[in-house]
Amino acid sequence: MKIAICQTNTLPLKENALMNYFKHFQRDSLVVFSEYAFDLFFTDLQKTSKELIAQLSSQKILLLQKIAKTFKITIVMPLIIAKESKIFKKIAVIDSKKTQFYMQQKLINYPHWNEEIFFDNPKVKTLKTPLIFEKNGFKIAVLFGFELHFDALWLKLKDKDVDIVLIPTASTLNSHERWQMLCRSRAFCNSCLVVRINRVGKVVLEDREFDFYGESLVVNPNAEIEEKLDHKESVAYIEIDKNDLDAQAVEWGFRKRNIKEK
Repeated sequence: MKIAICQTNTLPLKENALMNYFKHFQRDSLVVFSEYAFDLFFTDLQKTSKELIAQLSSQKILLLQKIAKTFKITIVMPLIIAKESKIFKKIAVIDSKKTQFYMQQKLINYPHWNEEIFFDNPKVKTLKTPLIFEKNGFKIAVLFGFELHFDALWLKLKDKDVDIVLIPTASTLNSHERWQMLCRSRAFCNSCLVVRINRVGKVVLEDREFDFYGESLVVNPNAEIEEKLDHKESVAYIEIDKNDLDAQAVEWGFRKRNIKEK
């Protein structure tokens, strides 16, 4: 299976430009994006009317569905979704036949960066199993970046024997070393492939400008970084072999898998 890691700034909501962008991806590939790749950052959304957010929300979904069907790809894209005057933060998984959504369960809530107070995602007392979908024999889960920190979610994914975890992020504040350590430890302890997709660009927080620094990466179950992007807009293609991934996943004995004989 081929995964295209798309490290971008905010993409324009223009059909011709997006069609031209997506036409370069290989048929049947999994195309994944960072948080806020298709939306304004939440500090800018705070200044935007809910009516406009709702209008753009429906346009984005229809356009991505058309793109997935046209190019026969699966798109994993965090989206801001508006419904009945409420605004939600979700991850969409869109292929040529269906669209699935994962509602973020744990939102960042720091004084300088408080998504929890802005979005209308329900507060859950007991965390639920994140969205898991299957493609080319792989079990694939999605998590938002902030949710990487919560053990309860990873236990649920491990219980479901997930092969790959896709983690869109919008990380800044020079946190690259911490994120690298987190991704490596999660991949190793959970015997899975971790794909972290971070955006690029700039953001203003508390009247200071910071960079979204990119550095998207792929970590295998042995905690080895197989692919890492730099600080610029770019796309990386990785090819994952199921038998190879299964062999890595059982190497340390943290969990068992059925490995097909080659």
